[in-house]
Parts: sequence; structure tokens; C-alpha cells
Amino acid sequence: MICLINLESNKTIIKEFINATNNKDWGKLSALVDNDFVRHSSSGTENINSREKLIKFHQEELLVFPDSKETIILLVEEGEFVAARLNFQGTQLGKLGPYPPSGRTLNADFNCIFRITNGKIKESWVEYDNLNGLIQLGHFNFPKE
Repeated sequence: MICLINLESNKTIIKEFINATNNKDWGKLSALVDNDFVRHSSSGTENINSREKLIKFHQEELLVFPDSKETIILLVEEGEFVAARLNFQGTQLGKLGPYPPSGRTLNADFNCIFRITNGKIKESWVEYDNLNGLIQLGHFNFPKE
């Protein structure tokens, strides 16, 4: 018996997830993400351990970067995992933690690994360069010698 696996299926789910995020289509995003979703990150963001908290995170991000857009640079699939290199671009028009709106544009690449089970995104690991972002937004400068 020959078993064919559609290697594009999990990549397609991630492409749809990014499109739903960019289009602020919370219904579509909800359909793609498992109810017990968990987001892992060392970036200092709050604990995201449900689909509802993920959607709230994205909605709150729009208060800071209302014109935000994520672009896929690279997707690599291995079994239930999809590794993604993504680009985030957005203008900081809202408060970012303790940092006031800068009006500057953040253009940053970041890495994300997704785990998909039963056709839904179950987990993600997201890492990005916070220092680079703060420098781009004008919130951190290195002292000049």
C-alpha cells in the first residue's frame, strides 16, 4: 500500500494564519488555531495559553502598530512542525509597554516554529530581536564615545 502525504498541508495552514492575521480576520484565525494553543517566547510577552489569548494579543498589537503586516520569507516543513522566517513591518502609533508612540516604522525579521496537530495550530515558538526593535523605534540608543 502506498501512503501519500500532502507536504503542503501544514504550510498552507501557516500561510492562511498569516493572511488571517494581516486581514484581521479573527474568525478565520480562530478556525486555524487549537483552543488549547500555547505560544512560547523569551521576548517578555505575557503568557499566551489559549486561542482567545492569542487573538487578544494580535488585537492589542494593532493598538501599537495599526498598519502592521507580516510577510513570509521562508517556510520549512518537517512532520507536524513548520519553521517560518517572517518579516514584521508596522508604524508605532501606540504605547509599547513603557515606551510612548514614536511614529517610527519597525521593519524586523523574526523566527517562528509552529506545531500543527489535527489540522490546527497547537503551539508556536516565537523569537525576535527586541533590542533591534527598540533601536529602530528610537527608544534605545548606544552611547557615543
